[in-house]
Amino acid sequence: MKKIAYSGIEGAFAHVVARRLFPDAIHVSCKNFKEAYDSVVSGECDAAVLPVENSYAGPVKEVAELLSKGELKTDTEYTLPITQNLLGVRGSRLSDIKKVISQPKALEQCDKYIKENGFEVEEAVNTAMSAREVANRQILSVAAIASLEAAAIYGLKVLDEHINETDDNKTRFVAVSRKT
Repeated sequence: MKKIAYSGIEGAFAHVVARRLFPDAIHVSCKNFKEAYDSVVSGECDAAVLPVENSYAGPVKEVAELLSKGELKTDTEYTLPITQNLLGVRGSRLSDIKKVISQPKALEQCDKYIKENGFEVEEAVNTAMSAREVANRQILSVAAIASLEAAAIYGLKVLDEHINETDDNKTRFVAVSRKT
C-alpha cells in the first residue's frame, strides 16, 4: 500500500487533499513541509502532498524552495477551495466565544469576522492543530478556525460557517514523488 506524506495532522487541508488524491493509501502526518518532502526523498513515503500557492495569501515560499532542489517530480495538482469555519466544543454557542485559535494565514483570511466579533486571537501551527487544541481544552469561550473535516475529526460543533472574507479562497497543492 502506498504511503503519502502531508504536513500537519488529521483534518489539515493537506490531509484533506491527500485523502482525496490517494483514498486507499496510508496517510503519514509530518511536522512540517520539509519533513514531508524528505520522507519521499529518503523512500520512507511514496509521495507527498504539499501546498504551493493560496489565492489569498500567495505562494508558499518554503515549499517553493524545497521544490526548487529538483529532487522530486510533480505528479499531479489539486486545487482545494478553502472555507474557514468557527468551531467550538459541544455546548458552546457563538455568543460564548471570546478567543479564536488558528494558523496565522487563516486568522488573516478571517480578520474582518474576528474584528466584527471582538475576538482575541491565538496562533497555532495549522488549522487542524487549532481544532485539536480547542477539543482538548474543552473551554466554552474558545473556538478554532478550521475546516469542517477538522470539526468532524475532533468532535467539535460548527458555530458559524464560511467566515473567511473572500469566496474565492483556494489553495493549489501538488503531489510529488521520486524521479524514476
